[in-house]
Amino acid sequence: MDLTALVKGFTDDFGGNFLIGLGAGTESSVFGQVMVEEANFDLFSPWRFRGAGQKGRICVQAGPRVQTYEASISEPWFLDRQLELTVEVYRRQRWFDDYDVIRNGAMVELSYPVKFLPKAEAFGRLGFSLSAEYIEMTDVENDYFYDPKRGDQFRMLKEEKDEYSGNVEVPLEIFWRHDTRNKFMFPSEGHTAKIYGDLVGGDNCYWRAGFRYRQYFPVIKKYGHVFQFGIRGETLDDFSDDLAIYDRLFLGGSKSIRGVDFREIAPRIYHREGKHGHYVAWGGQTSWCINMEYSIPVVSVLRLAAFSDLGSVGEDAFDIDMDWFCWSVGLGIRIDLESFPIRLDFAVPVVDPDEDVHEKVFSFSIGYDF
Repeated sequence: MDLTALVKGFTDDFGGNFLIGLGAGTESSVFGQVMVEEANFDLFSPWRFRGAGQKGRICVQAGPRVQTYEASISEPWFLDRQLELTVEVYRRQRWFDDYDVIRNGAMVELSYPVKFLPKAEAFGRLGFSLSAEYIEMTDVENDYFYDPKRGDQFRMLKEEKDEYSGNVEVPLEIFWRHDTRNKFMFPSEGHTAKIYGDLVGGDNCYWRAGFRYRQYFPVIKKYGHVFQFGIRGETLDDFSDDLAIYDRLFLGGSKSIRGVDFREIAPRIYHREGKHGHYVAWGGQTSWCINMEYSIPVVSVLRLAAFSDLGSVGEDAFDIDMDWFCWSVGLGIRIDLESFPIRLDFAVPVVDPDEDVHEKVFSFSIGYDF
């Protein structure tokens, strides 16, 4: 989830925060956000809704490229044990160039701290979540494209809509996560890690497994130099005929490989045979991505950064396909205002899959997430 710039509006009588903010990014365009949160919520105390130590949150995010409506509540001591229970309902809409995807769903998550000895410090949290989503595809481009995997056959995005729009997915995820960062915003040391595996039932049946790891190193602590290293990988495969395009994997853009367009790194289908003409990124079933960044403070909240991103997307499960490998390098400016963090990046690809790749030299975001 993007970290958007939020401006604190006020703290009202019930002790919660009402936040109004503005976010922007190369891929998400400009969007507004309104959020109400309460850290001492009580679901079963009508009208007061305060005093039980629960965490309640309602968030609305709206713009020309994204719309999100979310409500969640977390109980950190479920059944008077160190079990954290979270319940969330949501509606998430995303507009792409060739089609739009709307996900309506609900999620229940239960997690507990991992301890090797009774009095030892927790080594992350182990848990599972169960979700149910109703997924729609809208505004689909009605055109034919050559599909290399089907030989001389052609297919349409409209076929994808007819087969997969209005489908229900029920993912069951098992995960372990660990967070040792010294600060949530602008950390200088520590790490975040997550390992997960999903079994998905319903109309679309498939499995998914992956990991994410990000480490922050204080290189020259006295002068505030920080090196960030992130790596992630994911693979998935279907139990039935095929995977819907909205479940496939893509790379490219400010959150993965800077210097190329959003979701540009992925297998494609073309308007004509022979890889010529207009194309649609069709996505793959295996992806990996590495991000490295070295930043130094200049004055107060201003930092300069040098970075490199690399990764690839393979067509099949466990397919480390270098045909879609991309490597980029760049320079960036970081304005670390807690209420309004800004990231400006200038990047170019050093290695890209083919000459048709759409470059995106400049990217920006209001909200900070390496």
